[in-house]
Amino acid sequence: MSKTVLFNKVIYSIFFICTIITCIIVYSNIDNSMASKFVIGYAVFALFMLLYVPIITLFNARKLKWDYLRKVLIKFVIMFATFFVLNCAFDYIFKSPNVDLLKAASHALSLSFGLAFLDVTFLERRKKL
Repeated sequence: MSKTVLFNKVIYSIFFICTIITCIIVYSNIDNSMASKFVIGYAVFALFMLLYVPIITLFNARKLKWDYLRKVLIKFVIMFATFFVLNCAFDYIFKSPNVDLLKAASHALSLSFGLAFLDVTFLERRKKL
């Protein structure tokens, strides 16, 4: 296992554990200085993750063959369109006729990016050039 894949797995594991701890702190309404510092640290770590994941994904995508990358991009576009339409339809049916298109597009973009490029982020040796 390469160092980059191991580092990615450690970062994602820490993020997952910190997300659970932060949810417990917020929903239990724990109010002390240590909990506040942890939640602030988690927010900074989440911002780091928002920058790190797309950058490492683009860095790893450079190492892929064009045919495989084209399949991933097609999967991304199809999932984006599907999630966008479903999000708009469910908002229209269950909430109100006033659908926020920017919110629906941002949710669809982030979800489809995460699902389509997950294997590119954790690039394995068999998918390299």
